[in-house]
Amino acid sequence: MATISLQDAYTQARTFLEANQIEQAIGLTQHILTYHPDNLEAQRILGEAYLAQRDLSAAIATFEQVLQADPENIPAHVGLGMAYEWQGRLDKAIAEFEQALEIRPDMPELRAQLVRLYTEAWGSEHAALRLSRSGLARLYARGYMLPQAINEFKHFIAEHPERLDAWVGLIEALWRHSQLDEAAETCRKALQLSPHLLKAHLVLGTILLQKGDQSGIEHWRAAQRLDPYQTVASVLFEKLPVGVPIPDVSLPAWDEAEWRAKRAAAASPAATAPVDDFFADESWLTPAVQPAPVAAGVSDDDLLAMLLFSPPTTQVVESRPAVVGGDEFDAFNLSGAKVTPTGLTLDEIGVQVSEPSAEPELQPFSLADLGLSAEEIAQFEGTAAPSASAEPELKPFSLADLGLSAEEIAQFEGTAAPSA
Repeated sequence: MATISLQDAYTQARTFLEANQIEQAIGLTQHILTYHPDNLEAQRILGEAYLAQRDLSAAIATFEQVLQADPENIPAHVGLGMAYEWQGRLDKAIAEFEQALEIRPDMPELRAQLVRLYTEAWGSEHAALRLSRSGLARLYARGYMLPQAINEFKHFIAEHPERLDAWVGLIEALWRHSQLDEAAETCRKALQLSPHLLKAHLVLGTILLQKGDQSGIEHWRAAQRLDPYQTVASVLFEKLPVGVPIPDVSLPAWDEAEWRAKRAAAASPAATAPVDDFFADESWLTPAVQPAPVAAGVSDDDLLAMLLFSPPTTQVVESRPAVVGGDEFDAFNLSGAKVTPTGLTLDEIGVQVSEPSAEPELQPFSLADLGLSAEEIAQFEGTAAPSASAEPELKPFSLADLGLSAEEIAQFEGTAAPSA
């Protein structure tokens, strides 16, 4: 039997989506998941196909499954938010876009979509971007103010223990601040909430292997089942650990002709008779199309094409050597991680670098904290952008300004010159 790589299968599935061949995209991604059931990229593509098909309940379930393992997956948040909006559930749609913007505050498309949702939900006078403590923690982390980030993440998780994106942020901040024992314990707690949490497996597995505990390999294998090409691991670590088996990235080639034959057989009159075995009728593999109420004025198509059909991105903070007892971690070269640029400086974050404190002083949040220009802020707030300088005071013009004599002025005006 011929085999293909997972990457080739991903590419073909996306090609089907872009050509609006939704049924083929669904069939191929379900074929991938038969051999790689935990594969996050295949699940995400399947969610996109359900969304394109307007099967909103299936899209929501699929995107939620992706976010249970990778809560920083921006396309999954966007797809889930769009599905909720099309269902008329603006509160849930707003929550998804807010989480996406906290993870990627440098994306103007996310800001624009969120302001639009605020306007639809509450009116233009209330369409102001907000920043949660989780968002503030991520801004601290980007400025390498890790003690403040850790403190904010902990406070936020105490109030919202279900927010897996905050757990992942806390895990990474603890690990990068060399608080390895606490990072490992936090990974274990997070894995109790979501056993497939990708970054928790990666960080915990790395810490265990560095300590000589071979059980860390099982965590890496779990991560590889979710992300066979180790995309997230390659962003977190400059070099991957030695001794971890390379994951299998192949599967049998998809036979479209065989798939069509099975669909035709399932749709035949004979196939409609009752059967004892539910799974003998494969028509359940393809969900029925459910018309979705699409909100007026929705302009998400460009965002869908840009985000959902692009490879997932992972946000990390700037790396520093992980130090334990004065010795640098170098077993897996943890001191040099790749950094995803965010375009944010400490001045744009709105905080100043100072000695770490248990409770950082919080400054009022404004749109300027997101790096917006004065013109963009004025557009979001519905006010005119401030001008560079005040309007000059205008004075009435007269002929005397030209240096004319009284007699000349009188001639122009057709009046007699004033007497001496």
